[in-house]
Amino acid sequence: MTENMEIVFQQIVNLINTKYSDRLPTEDQIYAEAELLRTAFSSLYPLSDDEFSSIKKRLPEQIIHSIGYAVSLHYNDDDHQEGWYDLISTDDYFWSRYKKYLGRKWSEEVITRLHQTTSGVMNDLGDPQSELPFQRRGLLLGDVQSGKTATYTAICNKATDCGYRVIIVLAGTMENLRIQTQERLDAEFVGLDSKYTLDKKADTSMKNIPVGVGLIGSNNQEKRITRFTSVRTDFKKSVVDANGLNLQDLNSTALFVVKKNKSVLTNLHNWLTKDEDKLNLPLLLIDDEADNASINTNAEGKNRTAINEAINLILHDFVQATYLGITATPFANIFIDPEMDEDGAAKDLFPRHFLTLLPTPEKYIGADRIFGNGEEDDYRNRCKGEFNDSLVKIMNKEQEHFFYFGHKKELADSLYDLPESLYEAIRYFVICTAISDLRFDNTEHRTMMVNVSRFTDVQNTIAELVEQYVKKMLSDIENYSQLDCEKALRITTIKKMKDTWDSNNFSDKTHITWETIQKQYLLKAIKRIVVRAVNQKTGAQSLDYFNYRKIGMRVIAVGGNSLSRGLTLEGLCVSYFYRNTMMYDTLLQMGRWFGYRPNYQDLFKIWMGEDAIDWYGYITDAFNDLKNQLREMAKQNSSPREFGLKVRQDPGALIVTARNKMRSGTIVPVPITVSGRMIESPRLWNDGDIAKANNELCTSVLCQINQECEGNKDDFVNAYIWRKVPAKYVAQIIQNYKSHPWSLNFQASALSELILKDSDLAYWDVAIPWGTSTNGIQLLDVSSDFKPEPRPLQADKSFKKMVRVYGHHVRIGQGGCTKIGLERDTIEDIKNKCKADNKKITDGTYLSKEIERKPLLLIHVLENTSDPLEGFPDLVYALGLGFPGGKKEKTAYYMVNTTELKNYIDMDEMEEEEENDVSGV
Repeated sequence: MTENMEIVFQQIVNLINTKYSDRLPTEDQIYAEAELLRTAFSSLYPLSDDEFSSIKKRLPEQIIHSIGYAVSLHYNDDDHQEGWYDLISTDDYFWSRYKKYLGRKWSEEVITRLHQTTSGVMNDLGDPQSELPFQRRGLLLGDVQSGKTATYTAICNKATDCGYRVIIVLAGTMENLRIQTQERLDAEFVGLDSKYTLDKKADTSMKNIPVGVGLIGSNNQEKRITRFTSVRTDFKKSVVDANGLNLQDLNSTALFVVKKNKSVLTNLHNWLTKDEDKLNLPLLLIDDEADNASINTNAEGKNRTAINEAINLILHDFVQATYLGITATPFANIFIDPEMDEDGAAKDLFPRHFLTLLPTPEKYIGADRIFGNGEEDDYRNRCKGEFNDSLVKIMNKEQEHFFYFGHKKELADSLYDLPESLYEAIRYFVICTAISDLRFDNTEHRTMMVNVSRFTDVQNTIAELVEQYVKKMLSDIENYSQLDCEKALRITTIKKMKDTWDSNNFSDKTHITWETIQKQYLLKAIKRIVVRAVNQKTGAQSLDYFNYRKIGMRVIAVGGNSLSRGLTLEGLCVSYFYRNTMMYDTLLQMGRWFGYRPNYQDLFKIWMGEDAIDWYGYITDAFNDLKNQLREMAKQNSSPREFGLKVRQDPGALIVTARNKMRSGTIVPVPITVSGRMIESPRLWNDGDIAKANNELCTSVLCQINQECEGNKDDFVNAYIWRKVPAKYVAQIIQNYKSHPWSLNFQASALSELILKDSDLAYWDVAIPWGTSTNGIQLLDVSSDFKPEPRPLQADKSFKKMVRVYGHHVRIGQGGCTKIGLERDTIEDIKNKCKADNKKITDGTYLSKEIERKPLLLIHVLENTSDPLEGFPDLVYALGLGFPGGKKEKTAYYMVNTTELKNYIDMDEMEEEEENDVSGV
């Protein structure tokens, strides 16, 4: 923006923040205030209509950014003073300065909510003014790319104000992320650039260059932060000693921003304990991405993993220490052993004292708005988030000669071309950049992400091929974009760009003509695009947004795990993602496309593998369920330990258990709560004989049920239902039905044992849902025109010998299929109540403990709509079990056989987050 635009924009924001400090203004009110201020400032800061229009487009995103409230679980030791932070008196120098800094870009309401949230967290930390020793453990849970860094930065400022003397921030496992975190804290906490801070040869003036909060008001020389790391160097004893730095002589708070690296953390621990005695300085240790590398994943009885051990040692180097984990994916953290040492000190990092769910900001685009539930009664529309149209499916067949699953580093030597879908994504990025230039200030950063391999050699080769294509496009656009549109279309590059424009309906979406884009904006857009490989080989500065801050960086970033955790990709508008993993945490962290998309939320696009789309749908459900459980348990004043126990017994936790124990190759007993759950078998053996045997089993038992029990077609729920079916028939089907070992939720022996021994499960409703196939078949002797359920069945590329019932969220039945068996009036009452409460209807809704009902067995007769599977019958039977909530929770005792599971998955992919962009590992 021009200087006049910046001044007027800021004045409008300040005016509205002041005037509407107690409520959110509407967009009409925002625009009205803007018009008034433009008129008032017209002589001092004149603006053209285009400049003012650009300002107006930015205002709603700047101001209407309301967020909800945090939810917490607590457990307080006898020595912890509840609400201590609210009771103490401080001058709030650092927090006040940070608040003013945020006021330049945030509304007053958002800052107020941040203040409320972080004050609540501060009350959960140990009191640094107390004379009592403490070891506190806690975890903040927020959404990927939703502003967690701002939250813990606010906590750093407040912690310093109230007396914390040492702050250690563990900034991921990659140096580029550590640098990004150091830069952020330099600007928003310290107020001074750290580039030359630890450089002995640098002039003093170079060490005191103000940035960020340091540019606000006069700097109080007595209120300083002493840094033991910089953007140039992680913690090094030699550097620290050369600068004469030590903790004992400091009158200010010490800041360390370090990687989660064995040698770095071990050296830091050794340096802290050089005088042998514990340090009597209050420590706040913030563990960003706390689920990554910090957890002890070794089997019980074995030594801790190195990083986990080092973190615990550092915490116990201090008399008073608080561990604050920050994560968007807490699954691994909840599985930590919550037990204590004999002296009462936490022996590991389980958040036993507090677990806080941060609110999701209103304008945040997360998994739910992309992959969230759609229509309840249509399996085809389950992945129907608000921004679902932003997804483009990458087909597995296209990738067979490119980035096929299970490829090794040698792929780099044989890769000479890129798939057409990637070329299409690059063209889209160029057009998206051109439109953004036209719409508003062209100094904004814009990024495209390409994440298709964990190997650095492959990433670097892909980056070279992408760069070649961008250069070819640049050459053609330079030479031919000024031709008449009809003549320009004879050039292949221009023609393909126009095809991309048309296929995405940009003219209608943006009200811009292709001619305008071609002649005025394409060349400007592509000229500034650079291609960067982002991994350990290319160095930490490959994404140097800071040095491009005045003109805006336009970058295609090609990488793997370096792009997956914590790293912010500024202005990310195009993502190309084809990776093979089923792990909740890994998938969510790879989703760098989550976040805020001001002024271009209608443009961002995600190219994604068809398998990954399904997994994202599944984990969206799992993550929402986790958060809902936390909210419910917070109402009951439950502790983090009680929450951890409940989550560990959830069916969705089995995948985390399997991954955590995969190395040890053991059989792990896991109690699983099935009450209120629908348990399905969407993962089948890729074996026609087994499929036929499953069909024969179901048909045989159904014949017995049909002879003994009364059945009828229920047109309201569109299913044929047998009532009051004895449990022995259900157990017979479950015990003998063969599903794939990685169908973790559906464990035949555990489920059938529960069914036979629990008196509440003595009688069942058994139903066959009616489908929408055009092919009517004979169903036993109850119907001559039964319609199977059409479903695509495909061999799963992630697993060996597996066929998956292909559909978003990895499901067989339609959402809410558990209504089968209920009376019409009951179903309508439930729907009306959910509508009134603005709640989504899920399978669990109809299995709630408030509803009296029988357990439910659904036998789905599936008609494959995908390519035929060798040896498979025309119809395939799959199962679903619905367990009502009831007064007493029902527990099945599963056995997770990790030795067997290893046989059906590529272990390299299982361990990818620990490989950290390996070369040949």
